Amino acid sequence: MGFKYLSNFKVSNSKKSNKVVCLRPENDFKEFGAVAPPHFSVVYLSPDDTSLIQKASDAEVLLIPAVGPKIPNDFFRRTSVKMVQVTGAGIDRVDFDFCTQNNIKVCNVLGASARSVAEYCLFSALAISRRLIRTTDEIASGNYAEIRGNIIKDRMHSLSGLTLGVMGFGSIGQETAKIFSAMGCRIQYYDPSSPKVEQSLASIAEEVGKEVLLRSSDIISVHVPLLEQTFNLISEQELSMMKDTSILLNASRGGVVNENALAQAIQNKKIKGAAVDVFSSEPPEKNNPLLNLPNECRENLVLTPHIGGITVQSWAELFSRSWINIQRFFDGKKLEDQQI
Repeated sequence: MGFKYLSNFKVSNSKKSNKVVCLRPENDFKEFGAVAPPHFSVVYLSPDDTSLIQKASDAEVLLIPAVGPKIPNDFFRRTSVKMVQVTGAGIDRVDFDFCTQNNIKVCNVLGASARSVAEYCLFSALAISRRLIRTTDEIASGNYAEIRGNIIKDRMHSLSGLTLGVMGFGSIGQETAKIFSAMGCRIQYYDPSSPKVEQSLASIAEEVGKEVLLRSSDIISVHVPLLEQTFNLISEQELSMMKDTSILLNASRGGVVNENALAQAIQNKKIKGAAVDVFSSEPPEKNNPLLNLPNECRENLVLTPHIGGITVQSWAELFSRSWINIQRFFDGKKLEDQQI
């Protein structure tokens, strides 16, 4: 399997053997034609390998997926790692303060999965608004006429003319805005970090306050990192401000939306429905309230196992750009997407 941009992957002619410890399977990279440069010394290990620290003691770089358990600070104390490269957007697997204090560079890959996540959000909004979630089971059970009649009676609305509110207007939030705008949605966003807005969106996306966005949006799509200030960004108070016809989409991080509050809002019909691709713990515990809603609530609920950004195209780009950035680290060049 090949991709045009992978053929342009160039590294320096350095003969130095540079050690990288990678906590994802080598086959992931081989499958997408994004293998490590031959002059890298890469050790592929499982996160629960009991000899992880020993094998990583002389490594300079740690390469990790965005999803997984927290990397303990003791790992860095007992190894030579000075760069963490994440094959994704989330960087919540490391202790920000510790890495900053110890001059450990942390980089992610911004934008590579933006289109895939935006497509996921669009599909989820359509699945909920058009009541597509349970139709297959209903038809297979012989309820064709009943489900068709109920859907017609429900007076479904197309996306055209609705207002999309985007919380977090980075690369993924802006890509989501573009794809919904193409469907005829009005776009507004809230992001206190004052992100740089693409020129194509500057004239159509309106920046508003958090409360205005919550009260006036028909669909709210959340795209913020999990930080101390974004934990429970959407909880009972925020959900109470939303329209009872609104849809909430969370493809960012689980801790950003309070799951108990969301389950209550769905069950009490405070909002129309939600799509949840991320959970506070993954996989979610059996007692997670979103897994235990009554059947009648599930037709407006999309639950997926953190796959919003997983497509062939996005993974190939994530992997290749990660190797390129690691090469930049070894060459002493400015790093791409450095967050710490």
